[in-house]
Amino acid sequence: MKMRKALPLALTLTLLLLLSAPVTADEFTEKGNAFMESFIKAMNTGNYSLIEPYMSERLKKELGEREFAQLREFTLTNYGKLLSFSFVNESREGDMVKLEYEVKAEKGSFPVALTYENGELVGIGLGVRAKPNPAGMVAMIIGSLLVLGAFYFIRKPSIPDLVLGAGIALGLSVIIPFYGIISLIVAYSTVARALFTAFTTAITVEAVKFYFSRNRDGLSLGLGLGIGQYVLLSIGTFVATNFIMQLPVSFTGPTYWAFLFALAFTAFHALSAGTYSKLRDVKFLLLFALIEGLALVMESLSHLGLSLLLVLLGIVAGLGLGGVIDGIAGREAH
Repeated sequence: MKMRKALPLALTLTLLLLLSAPVTADEFTEKGNAFMESFIKAMNTGNYSLIEPYMSERLKKELGEREFAQLREFTLTNYGKLLSFSFVNESREGDMVKLEYEVKAEKGSFPVALTYENGELVGIGLGVRAKPNPAGMVAMIIGSLLVLGAFYFIRKPSIPDLVLGAGIALGLSVIIPFYGIISLIVAYSTVARALFTAFTTAITVEAVKFYFSRNRDGLSLGLGLGIGQYVLLSIGTFVATNFIMQLPVSFTGPTYWAFLFALAFTAFHALSAGTYSKLRDVKFLLLFALIEGLALVMESLSHLGLSLLLVLLGIVAGLGLGGVIDGIAGREAH
């Protein structure tokens, strides 16, 4: 009798355990498939609201409407219209479930990884890569060299200081990318990360220019920094990533923006460094660092027009403070 009573009890307990089990892999796959269907529609139409209900609150802060618009523009530019998706793999680690998909588009395919934690979608990873775009690189080179040519007519640059400035640009290119990595640790929102990265970059660049401009031709040093950033690094990055490492890097966005930013920032670096060589006052360093930091924040948030306007403000300040206008007037007088 005890065995007969124990058997129904054991079956009941087993059934209760099954019913109270966490979300199964099949249910996660169903969730993932539903999201991917909406994701493809959202990417093709630009309707962010199609994917918003699927995301956790944490993910919504990371992938808001602005970030989604940027991701959509980049993806469609490089891959064209998204056509379909297929499930690839599912893996689990503790409370984390990772679903992997492959998305087919007009110009190729790319992987997508969805991460669920405690049943919520907390992460989306797209393996999208930019297509090589030499036009942007050429535009930046032309913009920077035009500034070099313009200042050459004001006064012949110092070749040693020009070379030093280019070397500084190459050195800074090793340090500055780490600020973006650090921002992922110390900042928890897109805006906070943009602020941290932009202002640490601006303070570093301006402090280095301020230090090396002492007893040197600051104008030539700043020109060299611009040449190093927009000519040497552009060529080196494009060649290394596209033809050696096989990791395509694209100078995305309209080519005219690449040209204008190279033009403006090269002039800004030249004039701010020229100011430092004449006026050894930290307040001018802070002024130019503030302008540059704000410009970089606006650029990272895709407010390109406002960013360029801030750089032009810095150029005007450099023209007035660095004595370049007086130099032009003096040359015309002679």
